[in-house]
Parts: sequence; structure tokens; C-alpha cells
Amino acid sequence: MLGKKTFAIILVIVISVVSMTACQKTNVNQSNVSDTKETQKTVLEMEMDSNYSNSDPFENGRLFCVSEDIDNLDVEVYFQMDGESGIVEIKDRNEDEVLWNNTWDENVSGDTVAVSLNNLQEEKEYVVLFTGTKINYALVKVTFESELVQEKSRPSK
Repeated sequence: MLGKKTFAIILVIVISVVSMTACQKTNVNQSNVSDTKETQKTVLEMEMDSNYSNSDPFENGRLFCVSEDIDNLDVEVYFQMDGESGIVEIKDRNEDEVLWNNTWDENVSGDTVAVSLNNLQEEKEYVVLFTGTKINYALVKVTFESELVQEKSRPSK
């Protein structure tokens, strides 16, 4: 049988381990999420080169959703490209409604655009979609200024 002192030490160790585990952030599924003191931001990033796809134009997309309805969401879109043309769209995935888009032609060394998305709904899925022609390199980085945005790994059926 364990003595009271040994039992107390084991109990303190177990509680400490559980507490440390519960307080740690999981970086596996949140690699694109960064904390700041003001607000949490979610960043979706797509980096592609000429080996990304044999099709021309080629597409790449990232899904996201919101955890509650949002009237107005501030977004920053950063775009860089070595290629002929690129289009970035933010769309309602199910209704194929374009909420925002921009087209760039020729090479872009780095362009940042401030975007405001309105009336995002919790039950919907959204997509950031890149379509490019004759792409040697492209980088799309979309930063959402809200902790209510989460990236999705696959669409709902």
C-alpha cells in the first residue's frame, strides 16, 4: 500500500501534468493561427510554383468557416506573382456567390488589399480561390482579423 506522502506526491504530479497539457496550445491544427494581445488572427496561405499543376489555368483553394454570424469582417489580402495573370476570389462555396475578387496581370512584387466582407453566416462554408495562368510562382496570404474564423480541411457534404 502507498503511504499518504507518496500518494500526495503522485497526486500533485498527475494534477500538474494534466494542468500543463490543458493549457498548452495545439500547434498541429493551428499552424496558421497567431495570437496577438488585441485579437486572434487566422491566416490562410497558398504558395504555388510552376510544378504545382500541369493545367493552365490552375486553381488552388482554402476553405474556411465562421463560428458565429458576422456582420462585418476585416480581411487583408497579400498577393505576389510571377506569371501572366492571377485572380483571387473569396466565395460562398455552396452558392458560388463571389463576395470579393481581384485580378492581377503580369508580375506582382507584392500587393496588399484591405477587404471588408459582410454578413458571413455560421452554417456556410467559404473558400479563398486562386486561379492563375502561366504561373511560375504565386503567393496568396489572407489574414482574417477575427478569432471567429477557422480554416476547414475538407468541405461538408
